[in-house]
Amino acid sequence: MKNRFFETISSFCGSEYGVSSAVAAALLLGIIVATMTTIQLNYVPVWKEDAEYAHMSNVWQDMSRLKSNVDILAAGIEINPDARIVLNSPIRVGGSDVPFIGGTTTGGTLAVNNEISGLSIIITTDNATTEYNSGTSLFYTGTVTYHPTNSHYVDETYCYENGALIISRNGRSMMKLSPGIVLERDTGSVNLSVRAVTLDGNQRVMASNSIEDIRLTSEYFTPLFDLTGIEQFFNITSANLTVYTGNQEAWERYFENSARQVNLQKGTDYNITNGTYTVTLSLSPEDEDLYVNIYKAAIKVETGI
Repeated sequence: MKNRFFETISSFCGSEYGVSSAVAAALLLGIIVATMTTIQLNYVPVWKEDAEYAHMSNVWQDMSRLKSNVDILAAGIEINPDARIVLNSPIRVGGSDVPFIGGTTTGGTLAVNNEISGLSIIITTDNATTEYNSGTSLFYTGTVTYHPTNSHYVDETYCYENGALIISRNGRSMMKLSPGIVLERDTGSVNLSVRAVTLDGNQRVMASNSIEDIRLTSEYFTPLFDLTGIEQFFNITSANLTVYTGNQEAWERYFENSARQVNLQKGTDYNITNGTYTVTLSLSPEDEDLYVNIYKAAIKVETGI
């Protein structure tokens, strides 16, 4: 009888220990699940956003360097037209890792000569034989564009076009680095200088989460319109500069700011009009001489594919 009593107590204690172990395991599992859920919901999105932000900062640096390299090559062949200079511009299309999450990296798409880009320049003078139309010489000037595939950080597209570097987001665009299109004003005259750059190369679109290299080679530099030294024989009466672009807002604001900085009067000295993928700056300064110089630098662009 006494043994049976102790067996009952022992069985009860063993059962209680087993239940306690099961409860402890369930509680531990619940804590783990709750912790993982909290991390997944509250921390992972922040980590991903930070990684995407860091990556976009890297891409911006690379695209800025690309524009600088193009400018360097254009200046080099202007000084020495026979020079053949090669510069490489790597673009970090992707690769920023998300902490503690293996196999998760940022990425995007790099496109070369895949967007709208071009210039048209028409100049009229008081001598019909000296009127100028750029025609097809600047019809397509080339682009390099980066499109991100962000999940959390804002999608900003970086585009090099017509010598400028532009950021676009949600249908809005802003010029961050200016092109070689400059308005200046001297006593009694307005000067428009256009140093157009064309990127000659095949169309390429590449999706990647690593580094893609862009190779730039200077080709030639040529004046397209320059009246220096013969202005006394005729006068420029007007100049219409049209930019072909998908970033009309950025170009319109750039032209407005350029004209305002030299105190030109809208409606009297200049006008700006928008069309389908175009922005046109029309110059006809009142009671002032207008001088225009147009040059073209051709740069060969190649990718690793």
